[in-house]
Parts: sequence; C-alpha cells; structure tokens
Amino acid sequence: MTINPSHQNMAMKRRTLLGCAALVISGGIPTVFAQAAAVTRLIVPFTPGASNDIVGRMFADAMARSSGRGWIVENKPGAGSLLGAEFVAKAKPDGLTLLLCASASMGVLPAIRKNMRYNVERDFTLLARIASSPFALVTNAKLPVTNIADFVKLAKSKPGALRIGSSGVGALDYMGASLLQSVFGIELNIIPYKGMSQVLNDLRAGHIDASIVSPATVQPLAQEGAVRVLAVLDKQRSALMPDVPSSTELGHSKLLVVNWWGIAAPANLPAGTRATLLKSMSAVLTDQSFLESVKAKGFDPAVLLGDQFAQFISDDLRSWQLIAKQANISLDD
Repeated sequence: MTINPSHQNMAMKRRTLLGCAALVISGGIPTVFAQAAAVTRLIVPFTPGASNDIVGRMFADAMARSSGRGWIVENKPGAGSLLGAEFVAKAKPDGLTLLLCASASMGVLPAIRKNMRYNVERDFTLLARIASSPFALVTNAKLPVTNIADFVKLAKSKPGALRIGSSGVGALDYMGASLLQSVFGIELNIIPYKGMSQVLNDLRAGHIDASIVSPATVQPLAQEGAVRVLAVLDKQRSALMPDVPSSTELGHSKLLVVNWWGIAAPANLPAGTRATLLKSMSAVLTDQSFLESVKAKGFDPAVLLGDQFAQFISDDLRSWQLIAKQANISLDD
C-alpha cells in the first residue's frame, strides 16, 4: 500500500496537537507556554459605562491588539472602588490579575477612610499611569464673579455663605472644595449630594453657587450659558475648554484636582514579569493612535511608568492625607 506523504504529515501534526492538549490538561505544559496562552484580567472597581470603565476597556483592547494575548475587563464595583482594589491586592502575583487604579482607590479614600483593608504602597506593584482628567471650578452664571480672584473676594466677604455642591462626602470634588478652602483661607458651605446629576441640576437652577466638575460633564451647561467656568484645576488647560485658564497659570500651583487612571498588580510581582508588563505597556502608551483615541474620548494622556508612577502615587496620597487632616474629613466603614 502506498502512503501519501501529505497524509502522513497531517497525521503527525494531529498527534503533536493532541500531545500538547494532553500536557495542558495534565498540567505538564511548561510555564512559559501556559503564561503565553493565559488571559489577563483587568479588574475595574467601578460600574460599567462610566469614564473609569471606558478608560479600562480602551487600554485592555489596545494591550490585546499589541501583545496578541487575551485581555478581559471584569467589573468589581463596591465601597467606592475599594472592593475591586482589595481583590487585586490579595490576588496571586503572576501578572494575570491587574487593577485599573484611580485617584479614588489610591489617593482620596485611603486618605480619609479609617479602616483600610489594603496599604497602597505596600500591597501593590505600581506599573503605569494611563490618562487623567482635570476638574474645573464652575459657578452659576448669575453669581457676580468672572474669575477665581472674584470668587475668593466674595467668599471672604461672606464666610460660609457661598454654597458649593459635591457628589458626596469623600468624593474627589468634595475633597477639591476642601482644598479650595485651604489654599485661599476661605470658608464655604460644602453641600454633599448623592450624585453629580443632582449637583448640576441645582447649580443650573441657582440653588447652589458653585461646584467642582469635570470639563466634559459641565461643558453642555457652559455652552448654554447656565454656568461660568472660572478655571481648570490642573497644571495645563483642558483641550475641551482651551479658553479657560488653568489654576497653575493663574499662580495657584497647589490647587490641583485631577482624576487619573493607571495599572497596578499585586505586590511581590516577579522582576521578569514586571519588566515584561512594563515593556508591553510602554509600547501601547507611546503609540500615537492610542494616544489620539484617549484624547478623542475627552481624556488627557498622562503616561508615567514604573518608579515614576509609584512616586506620583505616593505624592498624591500624601497631599490628600494633608487635606483630610486640615479639614477633619474621615469616613467609617
């Protein structure tokens, strides 16, 4: 009987594939191949659909395309982002479970919460900052102020009278209002709501005088003339509001209220795994098409890698701890 060489080669390939499958099932496949086939989970500690989720999914998709490996986003909201962060802090440090960290989980909440179940600087390997989005100081259009100097002057003339709304005690905008008081030595009536939509409704109606809001969120109200944007609370202007000055250019370099997003892994990540992740993340975060997509969504590319990112988080945490202490802000479980 004559054997067709092509049929023989196909049979050999099938046997090879079956052998590899047996190795996977039995656990005998070498670690390097197992990791190459594994899927990376990016834990997003927020609900789907919001800006935090958008950033996480953009980054995961870009990493999957760049690396050729599987990436999935898993939402684990709860306790203001702490549940998802705690989950990653306790995960196996193999580089396959990562956290979309943010100013809330790594800065604000650790600064004000009495009983934290993780330590920001001890329980994570801090890998990369992806993007940021500044907040802006806005007022009802009928308030007789046109800039920060006017606002401060009015606040000093009426201590405690100006009503500034926030989305809740301990939220970034609430902390920003406390920072505003500290920087200028003024007293404001900070009113916590149960969400930003209520704040915007009352700001538009004139039931409150001011708030600290992201440019993307308040832009429609500004365009219709219902509110006035006094300053973007960042080092540079926002691309969404190029005519609005930044707090830094106005001479208030400590008045910074910026939401940011980054990637962290559990502590004790092996050096080789860390280096591989940083290399692949650097490729994405320096890719012009990815950076343009970040801008198109209304975010600012704000890339920091490795030790620079770790130092940024340390500084950010210390600044919010100082504000929390000065304003006597704390949260119980």
